[in-house]
Amino acid sequence: MRVLIVAQGGADLSPLEALLEERGDTVVHVSRDVEVPAAWRAGACPLVVLDARDEGSRVPLVRALRSLPGGNAAVVLMVAQRGALHTATLALEEGADDILAWPMDTEELTLRLGMAERRSLRRESRAGVPFGDALRDTLLAVSPVPTCITTLVEGRVVAANDAYFRAFGYTREEMLGKTTVELHLWDRPFDRAQVMERLRQHGAVRGVDARYHTRTGEVRHTLLFMGLVPLGDEPHVISFFPDITPLKQAEEELRRSEVSFRTLIQSLPDLVAVFDRDARVRYANLKVARALGYSDVRELVGKHISDMIPPEDLASADARMHEALRTGRNALQDRRMVRRDGGILHVESTTFPLHFDGEDSIVSVAHDLTERHQMQARLRLAERMASVGTLAAGVAHEINNPLAYLTANLAFAREELSHLPAPGEPGVDPELLRSLADAQSALAEAQQGAERVRTIVRDLKTFSRVDALEDSVIDVRQVLDSTLNLATTEIRHRARVVKSFEDVPPVRANESRLGQVFLNLLVNAAQAIPEGAPERHEIRVTTRLGDASRVMVEVADTGVGIATEHLPRLFDPFFTTKAPGVGTGLGLSICHNLVTALGGEIRVRSAPGKGSTFQVLLPASEHPRVEPEPLVVEAPVVEKRGRLLVVDDEPLVCTALGRTLRPHHDVTLATRAQDALERIEAGEHYDVVFCDLMMPGMSGMDFYSTLLKRHPDQARRVVFLTGGAVTPQARAFLETVTSPHIEKPFAGRELLSLVQERLARV
Repeated sequence: MRVLIVAQGGADLSPLEALLEERGDTVVHVSRDVEVPAAWRAGACPLVVLDARDEGSRVPLVRALRSLPGGNAAVVLMVAQRGALHTATLALEEGADDILAWPMDTEELTLRLGMAERRSLRRESRAGVPFGDALRDTLLAVSPVPTCITTLVEGRVVAANDAYFRAFGYTREEMLGKTTVELHLWDRPFDRAQVMERLRQHGAVRGVDARYHTRTGEVRHTLLFMGLVPLGDEPHVISFFPDITPLKQAEEELRRSEVSFRTLIQSLPDLVAVFDRDARVRYANLKVARALGYSDVRELVGKHISDMIPPEDLASADARMHEALRTGRNALQDRRMVRRDGGILHVESTTFPLHFDGEDSIVSVAHDLTERHQMQARLRLAERMASVGTLAAGVAHEINNPLAYLTANLAFAREELSHLPAPGEPGVDPELLRSLADAQSALAEAQQGAERVRTIVRDLKTFSRVDALEDSVIDVRQVLDSTLNLATTEIRHRARVVKSFEDVPPVRANESRLGQVFLNLLVNAAQAIPEGAPERHEIRVTTRLGDASRVMVEVADTGVGIATEHLPRLFDPFFTTKAPGVGTGLGLSICHNLVTALGGEIRVRSAPGKGSTFQVLLPASEHPRVEPEPLVVEAPVVEKRGRLLVVDDEPLVCTALGRTLRPHHDVTLATRAQDALERIEAGEHYDVVFCDLMMPGMSGMDFYSTLLKRHPDQARRVVFLTGGAVTPQARAFLETVTSPHIEKPFAGRELLSLVQERLARV
């Protein structure tokens, strides 16, 4: 028996060759696959041994052997390495007959060669049976799919079943004897050339997706299976055409559906992502990528959910996803996501299972709540500031009432002591004079302290007007001075303050809001400087004219500075570099919004270890600042004595005012507005009426309104006293009435001068 051994690279199969020679077989040895056709033409080989011990595939060679003349009758044995016999599985499926394990066992090898020889003899005995008409007709009749037999070279149809003719819409007479090219069956002419080349190379064509035209021009899809069969003396091609057009149409519908689905996902305003069972991103819309700081969706694909969720939230997120996958129930919850730059994104997400692209997946649809969270945080901050403002106004009022009689009594005491004998006058005890001088000094110091408290309360009242949103023309230097007074406690243990105020035009702004901006910048500057060495650090506050004739306010510190990568996000809501619990991350964001709303700009320069400089640039006001006309004027040379009424619910305030005014005027005191009204109703007449604005029971506003109706002459003589806790209603009232008002505390001389000014109008 002639045996062909194909051993790549001349591999050693000498034990096999020796055994074959002992059996009397003729061994033909080739070392390359391309030499096989030439060796076959020299003489057919009933037995072929292919060396499959290397990593290369033997499938193409098996197919090529089967396509050779007489190749279907040959017995093909594969030599594979013991322990790796599975490497020859594909070759067995493609037509190889058996496997020889290497290294070879002589007894086993003898047995398998004997089996191969008997198989070859059986095939040889059947080789003379022709592929006759009966076999052909039977094959065509039982085939459930369109089937035809064509010549190998031209593709001329020599036989076909009825299913074939029905599939293409031709009669038997119209197709037999015609080539498939002449019938224009192929969707593309070159498709046949490619299929035939594949048939010649591999001996068969299995499951090629091909498209054909029917007689009406309809395009049909088929899976093409082809093989070589002998018919007469010539090789022919038998072809099977299972119609897969409905499947293709379904695939196209599915594809369009998926395209529509993806288009829908991309068009949604929400964040949509698809995860696999291992919680890795399979698909996401552009909204997700942009929300998380990525420029391309492809950067997200393959990322694990842990790359997008804070570590402390990962366990609950993973549990929710797997619960949705296991139970099929939707899970709706608020969740935090981590942006590429480390920022936090707040979302409300729902998670549910979905079969996506042929795999079980988890779909997450999330709505971005970040803006809502920012708004809620701003509202909470605004509420806190309003509460602080209300508290500050209340504190100012409560301090101003006792401060009013404190300053009045101190002024009275100093005035009275000034009338005592001067040092050096005869008959005066020197010790008594020294004691009086010490008392005068103590009273002067107390008066300075009271004035300092008065200044602090005045600055505190500036920040209590959170509901006064009206802009006015203001001097930024005055606002800075008030703000520095409030920030003194935060700054004094960290740095010294250096002020460099140049003359600048006024700006139009809300004094309280602008003070809030400056206070935030000053507190941030102080917190950037460690405590304990104020002599080595400074906070420099500068005003000057900036570019485009804008007013520039600059706050520069010598603190730790800001990292370069943090600068672009410095004004983002909730971004902070401070320790947890120290800042909300809203301060600079609110400052930026307030300054921008005024048509201004806020800039920052900083470097780690070199401090920071913040610049606020505001447009100069088109109108000059109008200073309010002072209520108090110089007292005339000749004082007029008048009849005064003082109405205040604080008895000590009444007493102090009476003590200050009585040496110069006739004063009546009342701690209830109702009592004062009864006096006037009884016929008493007053030249000046001092009335507290905010009182329990009948307020100063109610008192004035009643006077205006019943005693308009007395109403014109009212001067309102206010301690600072002015409600929006009271503020609107003061803006509408013509009567002046004076804020507590007030100096005695200031009060007396005001009385003379009012008496001059009587």
